[in-house]
Amino acid sequence: MSREPLSAEDARILALESGAIRGHTCKVMVIAGERSADVLGEHLATRLPAVPRLTWRLDPAAGPPAWVEDPDFTLERHLTEREPVDDAALGRLVAEAMETRLDRDRPLWAIEVAGLSGGRTALVWRIHHALADGVTAMRMARELLLDERAAAHPAGRSGQPDLPAERRHSLASRARSAARVPRTLRQELGARAVRSPLDRAVGPHREVAFVDAPLDELRHIGHAAPERATVNDVALSAVSAGLRAWLDGLGMPAAGLRAKVPVSLHRPGEPATANRDSFMFVDLPLEQDDPLARLVAVTHETRARKQRHDAETIHAFFRDLSHLSGSLERHAQQWAMSPRVFTLNVSNVPGPAGPQSVLGAPLLELHSLAEVAHHHALRVAIVSAAGRISFGLCADADAIDDLSPVAEGIGREIDALSGATAAGG
Repeated sequence: MSREPLSAEDARILALESGAIRGHTCKVMVIAGERSADVLGEHLATRLPAVPRLTWRLDPAAGPPAWVEDPDFTLERHLTEREPVDDAALGRLVAEAMETRLDRDRPLWAIEVAGLSGGRTALVWRIHHALADGVTAMRMARELLLDERAAAHPAGRSGQPDLPAERRHSLASRARSAARVPRTLRQELGARAVRSPLDRAVGPHREVAFVDAPLDELRHIGHAAPERATVNDVALSAVSAGLRAWLDGLGMPAAGLRAKVPVSLHRPGEPATANRDSFMFVDLPLEQDDPLARLVAVTHETRARKQRHDAETIHAFFRDLSHLSGSLERHAQQWAMSPRVFTLNVSNVPGPAGPQSVLGAPLLELHSLAEVAHHHALRVAIVSAAGRISFGLCADADAIDDLSPVAEGIGREIDALSGATAAGG
């Protein structure tokens, strides 16, 4: 039986799963049609060969973690038919999915199918982060489930920074980048975040919420802003407003929160790999009272980090450090996960732009969730598909037992920015 060792990054992500921390992400698809787990199984049987990674399991033998083909693989072990639920109960079903660990004796994914009112169906797909990052999971979704319903333009960037820029730099610019390394590491990995209610050891229970908006609305806001902003800038500004609303409700100061923003390093056309990304940090402007001022502040933050190529610098630092000393690299990674460095993770993954179908039924909603971490009790996963953008909020229920202030704050900020930019235009 052939073994494929996990990459250093995948192994590190696998090791983060411990105690109350689960290691999977979740995609929630709502379709306009009644479909069963049996129908889903028939569909996947024809398309699973395109994604062989989903038939791999962790090697039970001792030694460094590795993938091996599961000799007992059957689709039935990964598909579950749930009782029909209403929209409110769907949130609880998804929260329970985020609380339940994937079985390491099987390939690390599972899909639950539940009927909804109005002839709709929800597919709740969990996949371990060690098996797929956000970009890889979206590629898998295209191979397994998503089909274009009509001619569509190629998917544009929804705003996630994507900076595989090694080939775009001259030798001189690389030399300049090397000279910037100490400053970048001080700025990005220094202790900049303040203590917040999210800085706590998390428990086993999860609370989830979703906010949905037209993708074109965020694009228009970015185009009409006082300084041109990306969709990701608008999304980060909206998250800032949601956090401010929540902290205001707690009577706590709204300042000093910092977001870790994953940056994809996947190159177009390269073979699918599990995890290939870096990150940058953004100081969230919660102290700003005006929505447009918040957006401008976020835009300045992200623009400066992109111009400095911070994500590439951080990626190269950890790569080189791992070659020098595994022990030093682990200590540096632990520090980079400190709540003194950042408060919460906010990811953004672009999906297909045009109308999509799943199992022959129109895709109505696509949401994404990612797991929290110790001392980072809230995670925001943003995904776009079929002209919509969704903010998926996952929290430790002991830290935030009600996500509605955050979710409603995000929605209000989008509305406020839309109104302000329309008035200014």
